[in-house]
Amino acid sequence: MSKDDVLKFNASNGELIVVRLAGCPDAEQIIDIIKTNAPDRSYVLMEHYGTKPESVKRYICDMNFEKNLLIVAVAGTAAVGALSAIQMEGGKRTETAHILNIGLHIIPSHRGMGIGSQMLNYTSEWAKEHGFKKLEATIFTTNKRSLSLFERAGFIIEGTRQKRVRIGMQYIDEVLLGKVL
Repeated sequence: MSKDDVLKFNASNGELIVVRLAGCPDAEQIIDIIKTNAPDRSYVLMEHYGTKPESVKRYICDMNFEKNLLIVAVAGTAAVGALSAIQMEGGKRTETAHILNIGLHIIPSHRGMGIGSQMLNYTSEWAKEHGFKKLEATIFTTNKRSLSLFERAGFIIEGTRQKRVRIGMQYIDEVLLGKVL
């Protein structure tokens, strides 16, 4: 294992998965993962750091990795998943600095193989080691698979934002999930 590898395991299909810390060179693969994961949600996520590889790379390179986590799951040489755990409001408010916002994306061909569960478990342990007290995630109600994954990982539904976003002519609700560590 390299110094950036944080976890190795076999997915349910037997494929070796290496989870490692993400770095500047991963920007394009992370964009691709997000786009294949949830095209309808991509625009929401990309608001934080833009849609161009250069802006994502800048976002990743400038990230404070003492209080934020960005990992990728790799099968062979291809990134198949990405997880970000970003400190609430950049840690600027002491009232919420104990919370990490989680974003998890797995490409369609690798969903349901235990990769997301392993990444969430690792993130929970990392968060505890770094003094965080709570994890939060927001998921569209249309994403039943992700809702189920997060609930299996110990997250509970804390609320629903009605008609949170409009995509085309459809309004979609968003669920807020939390996990106290």
